[in-house]
This record gives sequence, C-alpha cells and structure tokens, in this order.
Amino acid sequence: MSEYPTALQPERLMDHMRVLCKDIGPRPPTSEQERRAADYVEETLRRSGITDIRRQPFKSQRTGGWFTISSLLLGLLATVSAVAGGRWGAALSIPLFIASVYIFYQFLLMRPTPLNRVIARWPSQNVIATVPAGGQAEQTIYLVGHLDSQKQRFQFPPSLSGIMKAQTSLPIVVGALGGLVALVDLLLGYRGLSRWLWPLGLAYLWGLAGMVYDETQPHVEGANDNATAVSLLLGIGQALKDHPLQHTDVVLLFTGCEEAGCVGMENYLRAFSPP
Repeated sequence: MSEYPTALQPERLMDHMRVLCKDIGPRPPTSEQERRAADYVEETLRRSGITDIRRQPFKSQRTGGWFTISSLLLGLLATVSAVAGGRWGAALSIPLFIASVYIFYQFLLMRPTPLNRVIARWPSQNVIATVPAGGQAEQTIYLVGHLDSQKQRFQFPPSLSGIMKAQTSLPIVVGALGGLVALVDLLLGYRGLSRWLWPLGLAYLWGLAGMVYDETQPHVEGANDNATAVSLLLGIGQALKDHPLQHTDVVLLFTGCEEAGCVGMENYLRAFSPP
C-alpha cells in the first residue's frame, strides 16, 4: 500500500468508538447492549464487503464474581467448620478448602469448572469474520477483541501490580494452609489445632466484602477495555478487504463475555479447535 489506509485513520476509528461507547454505552456480558455491539460489528463488516461472517451463540454467566465469591464463601465455610466443628468439622473443612482453591485457581487461568454448568444460563455470542488471502494461503493470523465491558471495579486492576499479586495469591495460599492444618489436626490428633484457623476466616471475610462491593458497581463504557480493540479490528478488516495479504488468511474474532471469564474465547476454541 502506498498510503495509510483510510479505514485506519484516527477519525474513522473514533467513529466506531463513539457508537460503541456513547450510542450503545456500557455493554455488560450477556446484555442487550452486548448484542447490539455484535450487530454493529456484523453490519460494519458487511458494509466493508466482507462476506465470510459467522455468529456463534453460547450461554454464559453474567459476571466472574460468581467464581470469586463462591470460592471465598467456600473458604469461609471451611474455616468455620474447622474452628467450631471439632474432629468432624475438621474432616468436612478439608474438601471445602480444596474446592475453594480449585475454583479460584481455575478462574485465574480462565478455565471452566463444574460450576459453569449451573450458572451459564444467559445468551451471548461471538462474531467471527475471515478475510481470505489474495493468493494461496499458507498461514492464518487471529486478531481478537471483546464486545463486552467491565464493571467499575476497585479491586481490579489495583494501582500497584504487587497488590494484585497478593490479592490473587491469597485465596490459594490461605485455602492450602487451612486444608493442611485441618488435615494435620485430623490425622495426628493435635487437639484444637484447627481452632487457630480463625485468622483465615478474617482474611476470607475481607476478600468477600471487597468482591461483593465490586459486584454492586455499574458497568463502564469500556473505551480501553475493549472498544479500542473492536474499533481497530473493524478498521483492519476494511483495510484488508481492500488490500488482502497475499499468503495469509486473517480471522477477526469479536468475543462475548470476556469479562465473565473469557467465556466467548473458551466456546470458540471448543467449537473450532484452531491449530
């Protein structure tokens, strides 16, 4: 190309941003606004001349808080059981601590858990567009942006990266420590050892209060997270339609429910299994 593509000029990209952030506004996962964003993306791509467009429907939970809050509640229940339940309480607390750690760890890795089958009840969608190579395709590039926007969270992302590491590590460390103490108490008969787990309960309460507070906050317009990516992909799609790469297919993937746990991406990978 001899000149900068018109579709990637800042003014054109800002037009997309205004539609997504102002005309449509906040786009919670599984919401009507998220669906309108998907409609806008599909209409814009078709006006650009791209014809290979698919809509992939799927079901999702509405927020990642389902996992974090469930994990912390299980940890709190395990602590109460270990502290107040005697030997049987210590025995019950061990699987509860394990479940708490498992759910939180899987959420950090954006992997599904058995909990998904219960809470994934609301409809969402991915929009998938392919711009074929001008000649013989030898490779494929995937460009990804998500349609939904996040809540106005105060715990994520924190201002200091060290705080985020502590926040995401604490439920795992605390749960593993609690389970270990309860197991030692149960197997070696250290009577009353589990009673000293009460500080873990305070840690779980602190985390739970913060997570619940974040869940009460409104959704934001999502300019940087992630209307910028959606706008850029729309511009790139039009530029590539006018000037396709000679030996590279380009897949433009607009995913839904990223903020609920990368649910759109998980469903895309499961359905299409790209190499």
